[in-house]
Amino acid sequence: MGGARSRGVRTVAGVMLAGLLAAACADGDVRPQAAATGAPPRTGELTWGTCPEPSEAEAQVWGAAEHRPAYARHAARLRCGTLTVPADWTAPQGRRLELAVALLPSTGDGPAEPLALNPGGPGVSGRLMPIGIASGGARALLDRYDLVGLDVRGTGRSGPATCPAAESLDAGPQPAAPTHRTARAYWNRLARAHATCAEADPARLASLTTTNAAHDLDALRRALRAPRLHYYGVSWGTSLGATYRTLFPTHSGRTLLESVVSPDPDLRGLLDGVTRAREQRFEHFTAWLAARSDRYGLGTTADEVRTRLLALRERLTTRPLRTSDSTYGRVETDQYLDAEPADRAGAGAALSSLARGRAPAGDGDGKPRTAAPPLVAPFAGTALLCSQVTHAASFAEQWSAYGERRTAYPVLGATRPMFPGSGEVPGTSTCAGLPAPERPPVEPGRADGPLLLVAHRDEVITPLPWARAMRARTGGSLLVVGDGEHGGMAGGGCAGRIVEFFAGAEGAAAEGGVCEP
Repeated sequence: MGGARSRGVRTVAGVMLAGLLAAACADGDVRPQAAATGAPPRTGELTWGTCPEPSEAEAQVWGAAEHRPAYARHAARLRCGTLTVPADWTAPQGRRLELAVALLPSTGDGPAEPLALNPGGPGVSGRLMPIGIASGGARALLDRYDLVGLDVRGTGRSGPATCPAAESLDAGPQPAAPTHRTARAYWNRLARAHATCAEADPARLASLTTTNAAHDLDALRRALRAPRLHYYGVSWGTSLGATYRTLFPTHSGRTLLESVVSPDPDLRGLLDGVTRAREQRFEHFTAWLAARSDRYGLGTTADEVRTRLLALRERLTTRPLRTSDSTYGRVETDQYLDAEPADRAGAGAALSSLARGRAPAGDGDGKPRTAAPPLVAPFAGTALLCSQVTHAASFAEQWSAYGERRTAYPVLGATRPMFPGSGEVPGTSTCAGLPAPERPPVEPGRADGPLLLVAHRDEVITPLPWARAMRARTGGSLLVVGDGEHGGMAGGGCAGRIVEFFAGAEGAAAEGGVCEP
């Protein structure tokens, strides 16, 4: 979900020349019909127009420098428009919103159906995701589908909802573990900021729900005059996809949900699940280091490595290693202990150096790598997430759960869980101060169209058990990708499995199984 590095995003990310999308909307034939001009658009109308110039962040995330010629070619065919929808689908005659839509027409000879895309976040702009997909390993989807990107309500160019007081809130330097006093103070500041923004436009905030976003998807299907909507969603986009399938089971086409969010909406359980997965990943890391004891010298068994690393962390907590330009203490050590599988070599080398009393050498020291600039609307993303979770409004409950995690998971339980529902200060929640949703989230159910759930075996943002739990509710098949990425299948060695599934291929793509990238 939002804020995490994704190899899939890096694959379609890069820097492109300004102006690539200028005049990007050619006047060629396109299947959907434009709405009539003149009178204000009616609810459900899709009005085509000129594609706007991309922002710098849009250009970098979806521009794909390594695929720039392909990007420019696809951008020249892109169709852009706005879809008019009710702010509240339970009151369709009331306030209206305009959502930004982009469609990349199929290059195939036969009839094409729409395949809607969502990159997650929640709140990441998905309008230009069709170009990112068409420029990467799953480009063959264009042979039979119109790829459709949508900025979900409140995000991107779909009337972005902001809360400057919350978005500018600085948690300040974080200790290894916050005290009750510091966590409570941050919670109160965030709650006041959220309450101020909620009071300014309560109806707007109440409209930012996953259920409303799913109704928007079906309005898009109707505007495209399609009997069914195919869908590929990543991270929070899996919650949106599961909600859509449940609400509109007869209109749901082929659906692929990658890096699946748990169907259980309890925030405490979500943060526990993420922390458990990180603790398990650390145990795998110790075994990996032990198998390479001749290189790193940290122990010959996993238990020996674990003991030495935790002792190293305690030493650096009380006596940080200081150099002329860096300090290596508890926070830095935790970053190395929490290394992703792709970063193990660098983290192992850094820990080996620190164990000998030396600072890590070079840039590849195993710290988290710089991500592409985010396209997340923070306040809208928070509202969308908080409309899907329960037990998020009480500081006392969140703080109590944090204390239990610290005891149950002694290696990483004190650090901030890698899930957007966690506040910047561990023991708090990003939902602080937001009113409880008027209606509970939709319980995921079954639908007509084929469903493939994809989990990455060693990832910790949306752990593998969540995909298994979702499958128990929704049916479908489960494909496990043998890496530790969050999302990223479309840009990796298993991208062909996406194409096979949406092509309706029988066998491995439909039945799930395992894919080693």
